[in-house]
Amino acid sequence: MEIETLLKDSWEIFQKNMVAYIVGALITIFGSIIVITSAPLAYGLTYMAAKGARGETVEIADVFAGFKADKFIQSWILFLIIMIPIFIGFLLLVIPGMIIGIVFSVIFLYALPLMVIKDLGAVDALKESLEIAKANLQDTVILVVIVMILNAIGSAIWIGTILTMPFSMLLLVLALPMVTSATSN
Repeated sequence: MEIETLLKDSWEIFQKNMVAYIVGALITIFGSIIVITSAPLAYGLTYMAAKGARGETVEIADVFAGFKADKFIQSWILFLIIMIPIFIGFLLLVIPGMIIGIVFSVIFLYALPLMVIKDLGAVDALKESLEIAKANLQDTVILVVIVMILNAIGSAIWIGTILTMPFSMLLLVLALPMVTSATSN
């Protein structure tokens, strides 16, 4: 995977659709306060990134793409499958929760982009993400580290999150075809 190209291409797409991505991130952040909307809004932000990656015009309304009945349910299935083991790990102790969170970040990194790009259900997206991560472990770990650093910098100053959240999603969407033969619909 060409990290420099990935970062450059993500930045170019982000700049072309900056207003839509920033407003989409704001909607996702504030909309996630109502917990029931967090999973479909994450789906919508990924949908926005996929549209930008395909060279399509990204619209603010795209952030609501996850509210279609099937997407709403699938985004929640994905969210629950990933979050319940992490939550249980944190209940046991902080360290097991962190370990599970990091492992899941690596093996399920591509799950949400796969749901959007290949129109997969949650379980199929998780299975394929695991296979991609296993086949491209080094690149996947590097990508996880980059995304974690970007999001840590963004969250250090709250306003930065509205920039790093959509940019990170662009990185994941653009990385997917670099690590697999997945193509945008």
